[in-house]
Amino acid sequence: MLFQTTEFLVLLLAVFVGVSLLRRPSGQQTLLLMASYLFYGWWDVRFLMLLLLSTAIDYTAARGMSGRLPWAKRGQITLSLLLGGVAFLAFDWSIVRHWPQTWSWASLVRPDFERTAPVLVTLVTAAALLPFVVEPVLRLPAVARRRTLLGLSVASNLGMLGYFKYHDFFAENYAGLATLFGSSSEFEALSVALPVGISFYTFQTLSYTIDVSRGELAAETSFRRLALYVSYFPQLVAGPIMRPQTFLPTLRQPWTLREDRLISGFHLAAVGLVKKLVIADAIAPLVSVILDDPVGRPSLAIWLGTILFAIQIYCDFSGYTDLARGISRMLGVEIPLNFDGPYLATSVADFWRRWHISLSSWLRDYLYIPLGGNRGGELRVSGNLLVTMLLGGLWHGAAWNFVIWGGYQGVLLCGHRQFRRWCHSRPRLDRWLRSRPGTFIRWGVTMYAVALGWLIFRVGDLTALASAVRSFVVFDGRLSPAGLGLGQGAPFTALIAATAFVVLHAGSRLTPRTWPERLDAMPPRWQPVFGVLLGAGLFFTWPSGETPFVYFQF
Repeated sequence: MLFQTTEFLVLLLAVFVGVSLLRRPSGQQTLLLMASYLFYGWWDVRFLMLLLLSTAIDYTAARGMSGRLPWAKRGQITLSLLLGGVAFLAFDWSIVRHWPQTWSWASLVRPDFERTAPVLVTLVTAAALLPFVVEPVLRLPAVARRRTLLGLSVASNLGMLGYFKYHDFFAENYAGLATLFGSSSEFEALSVALPVGISFYTFQTLSYTIDVSRGELAAETSFRRLALYVSYFPQLVAGPIMRPQTFLPTLRQPWTLREDRLISGFHLAAVGLVKKLVIADAIAPLVSVILDDPVGRPSLAIWLGTILFAIQIYCDFSGYTDLARGISRMLGVEIPLNFDGPYLATSVADFWRRWHISLSSWLRDYLYIPLGGNRGGELRVSGNLLVTMLLGGLWHGAAWNFVIWGGYQGVLLCGHRQFRRWCHSRPRLDRWLRSRPGTFIRWGVTMYAVALGWLIFRVGDLTALASAVRSFVVFDGRLSPAGLGLGQGAPFTALIAATAFVVLHAGSRLTPRTWPERLDAMPPRWQPVFGVLLGAGLFFTWPSGETPFVYFQF
């Protein structure tokens, strides 16, 4: 279910009405949990079982770390898994989406999942044994119990992520290596569908159990509240990656709809909708024309496609974040900022402090610092940076271009670190680099490095990538617009959208207020005018098809 669809609007209005009518936190949480499951299950209801499994495992692990997991709670978890397994796997809910077309109750109870029976048998067996299996672990000494349960959580979550996202990638590469050495591979690609947003909610659930194991967070006693934290629909499929300390405390009190938050959230969501529909979706066709087949294209075309993709991915991803933050603000929960003017960064390190902040901070807190962080010699620190960014690149997708992109970012961060150390020993150069001309040069070099990174990120075929990078780095001097071959990509529309982005993005940074904040400060008498203009603008620029957000694939 996409944000820009009628179905989501109906769901959101139902949630608003329900939150207003239900005064008790438990009722509101049940409503929001049902809405979140409906939102996620709209793509494929079977993948709801992964959400439920992840929730059950992490709830069990976190409660077990304190040594307190009553049999009543164990039974609740077992019952949830059994009912969820039947509801999510034993019915063909896809036919309901096509109502009122002809369908029968018999077709509803005939699942379209060919492995339904063995999966259900395995699930029932595991759920029935779970209350007894955890008993020996709970009797372990505190340190051993905490480590064992944390290992269970990490292994389970990463195991599901690895199976669905990386199994085919590693199987295909293993088969290629085996063929290269004259052998044969026993591993075959499974062609399993990638659950939407699995990378996001996996990292989110891991942060919960890791924080509990560190003693930084008390284990959540309510299974329903933890399930809502895992599946909260505004940010479920593309972040930001929320920390439990941000969200769980909001569930202790009833949620209320306030006029100021409704208006401010609407303004933020409206900005996100404009970013996505008016700018990103208008640019996407021209980017596809250039970068889907970059081989043989002149450098000017590669540069144009790369710059446009940089604008597209920012407006698409930050547009989703603005929508998620705006919708959540209307409900009364603040989701953390995920973008802070990344294309105004003056160094690669500064860029990663501004781009996808929730992922950058997650990798820092749960990977880079545990690896050693800045402790140790320069070689050790550089190794920590490279490992962190390589895994961050692989997090984005099971393809070699993402691995290369992650390694490239790691090398840039290591190079920036060494360059800063070199500049600090030369005070005059350091002062000049901090001046206006020096800052402009640092910005230009940073944007060049970022743009090259986006080219690596976008072009998946390695042969095509090598050709595109060569054309990007070594300018071929072909300047004729007629030779670019851009006619199928609606270049005029794309360039207008790109120009609008540059003007609006620069304008938002010339004053202390962002565009949503400016809309919040707008006099009340002008707000209806803004609503009418927004509606008219979206009506005339609305794309002909439903384009998913770019980060849904991750």
